[in-house]
Amino acid sequence: MTKLRKFTFPILIGILLLVLTACGGDDESETASQSTGSGVSPTTAAAASTGAGGLVSQGLSFKFQYACINRTLDPCELLASPGGMVERIKERTNGQVEIVISSFPELGLAGPDTLRLVEDGTLGMVEIYSGYIGGDLPIVDVANLWGVIPDTSTNWKTIEAVQGPIHKIIEDRSNGIVLAESYYGNNYYYTSKPLRTPSDLEGMKIRSHSTVLGDLIDGMGANAQFVAFSEVYTALERGILDAAVTCGPCGAGLRWFEVADYLNGPIISIGVTYITINKDRWEEIPADLQAIMKEEALIHQKENRRLVEAVWDPKGITDNVEGGMEFVEFSQELKDALRQASIDVVIPNWVNRNGGPGSEAVTMFNDLVGPIIGVTIDSNGKAISN
Repeated sequence: MTKLRKFTFPILIGILLLVLTACGGDDESETASQSTGSGVSPTTAAAASTGAGGLVSQGLSFKFQYACINRTLDPCELLASPGGMVERIKERTNGQVEIVISSFPELGLAGPDTLRLVEDGTLGMVEIYSGYIGGDLPIVDVANLWGVIPDTSTNWKTIEAVQGPIHKIIEDRSNGIVLAESYYGNNYYYTSKPLRTPSDLEGMKIRSHSTVLGDLIDGMGANAQFVAFSEVYTALERGILDAAVTCGPCGAGLRWFEVADYLNGPIISIGVTYITINKDRWEEIPADLQAIMKEEALIHQKENRRLVEAVWDPKGITDNVEGGMEFVEFSQELKDALRQASIDVVIPNWVNRNGGPGSEAVTMFNDLVGPIIGVTIDSNGKAISN
């Protein structure tokens, strides 16, 4: 009897250990999935262990409404397409991160408000367009000062040159995190008459969608009018506007070819927008899910850039022509006039909005952008063509 008691406790302890092992008491992924209720942050738990494909978080739920400028625009459609960023993030996170696409018109948003709305948490995730926020944060236009960039290849170089600094500036101003960029192709004048010489623009009321574009329009002798993208069709139809500027596919998507006869251009001006998420919301997400979101956003950025040049820009012309418009390519005289208007008006006005020739913006321009486009801003804030 004594011998039996002697072996009973070790046997029971052994059985108990086997039961605990079978239940997975030491499984790190299970610990991570329950960490939100255990006093350990999801980010810390995710960073502490690894699983298949880098995914360790389980059973969590993060939902975002992503506000695009407009659903009809190519970058927004790409995000929401089968196999696009939204679907891939949901798939790779096992449904733990869900992004629902919305748009500015649906939410009643004005583009210039996006910085503030991300900062105060009203918007969890949004597309921030440099042109819309350029009035409040003019430095973001440093890579895209309208009229002075000669070709698309050069425009990509200016965009790349300032990516890091501009992302940091937007993040600091918006209390956000920039995951990646979206791109829109070159812009065109949608008009009721052909633009063959600089004088053809004089006195025209033309829709603008950014401060620097407005300066270019005014610098060419026309009158810039800021009109929301969704309201341009009616303004052209009723004669409130004589012309409007946007990218080729953008105008075709809203059937501007029904209310304009000529597609004139292009103005070399790749539109850059920033896929931005509120920082407080971002920091709630575990590191493994963050990594997936960043990776998929950069995949979107790369594919978006490829499509701008290979598909969207050419298709923008084709779709508008098929809709009944005539494509009028800018003459060299018009190209030269655009560059001169940028040097005389666009760049000096931009310098003033940024606080003058001693500002951070001018230093960034002279160091990173000016050498690419052959322009220097002097100590008086004047643009000099090199």
